[in-house]
Amino acid sequence: MRVESLDATPRAADGEVVFRLSRFALTVNNVTYATFGDALGYWRFFPTDREGWGQLPVWGYADVAESKVDGVEAGQRFYGYWPAATHVKVQPGKVGERSFRDEAAHRAELPEIYNWYQRTDDDPLHDAQTEPLHAIYRPLFITAFCLADFLAENNFFGAERVVVSSASSKTAYATAFCIRQHAGIDMIGLTSSGNREFVENLGLYDNALAYDDLHSLDLGTRTIYIDIAGNPQLQAEVHRFFGANLVYDCSVGAAQSLVPPSPPRGLPGPQPEFFFAPTWIAKRYADWGAGEFNRRSGRASQAFFDYVADNGLIELAERSGLEAAREVLAEMIRGDTDPAAGHVIEL
Repeated sequence: MRVESLDATPRAADGEVVFRLSRFALTVNNVTYATFGDALGYWRFFPTDREGWGQLPVWGYADVAESKVDGVEAGQRFYGYWPAATHVKVQPGKVGERSFRDEAAHRAELPEIYNWYQRTDDDPLHDAQTEPLHAIYRPLFITAFCLADFLAENNFFGAERVVVSSASSKTAYATAFCIRQHAGIDMIGLTSSGNREFVENLGLYDNALAYDDLHSLDLGTRTIYIDIAGNPQLQAEVHRFFGANLVYDCSVGAAQSLVPPSPPRGLPGPQPEFFFAPTWIAKRYADWGAGEFNRRSGRASQAFFDYVADNGLIELAERSGLEAAREVLAEMIRGDTDPAAGHVIEL
């Protein structure tokens, strides 16, 4: 992991726009992007000419530095999916009053949700004062919303309980919030002993357990496991412990792994299934239409943001520069970050 300095700011050719990044968030999601960079194509969004290296994708805000595209003007601010860099060049198409799609050839086959950029001055979810919170929570909340919707669509596979690993992570507790909007199912958060009190105080889990206390749970309850930790040893222990009463194992992230986790062979119970939010979004676009999906997810996200603010679940930790971003990522990889901290990088 390194920060590179380039000799010159990119310039826009016809049909191109150069953005200057303003602020972006760093969460465990970004570690997952790196972990699954090859397997799920995250390195393909912002390719480099450095063999064996990739630009880390981030979510945040950027301003138009130079535009040679009608409908996109210098100074406009957009929310979207960017590289962790000071500048980036895109090729806008389908330019509307509120958004555009990056039509660069290398992104044509990549998931649609990552290719759209939203103008902030016409974004009903945008508030300049809460930009840091939106940069942190907005992308991971979509994963949480989709996962809860997927489970509800499948009647929670007949389960009476959901067990979530890495329960202190923002994706995990956003998922717990969304599941509670669908069902009164029992929610159990698994976490480190050091984070157990934090998880307990979130108010989103019925019980917060340290990993070593997994065996205190009742064996006779049909259970779903949501694997955000990406820890194969923990996953195997969950399968062995619950046995036939584990009805579904949903792999979501890799908070505790720097390589794509591979489930151990011969696990008792259901085969782990990887949940990829863009695939579910594409299904709901087909079922509901993009506008209805955005309306439902937007309404749910606002309720979640209100819950976070009302309960003081986050303390903003704002730092400046790409070197600071590298340091924060290193802390996340080591597991040294405070779960209450919301990391935002200003450029």
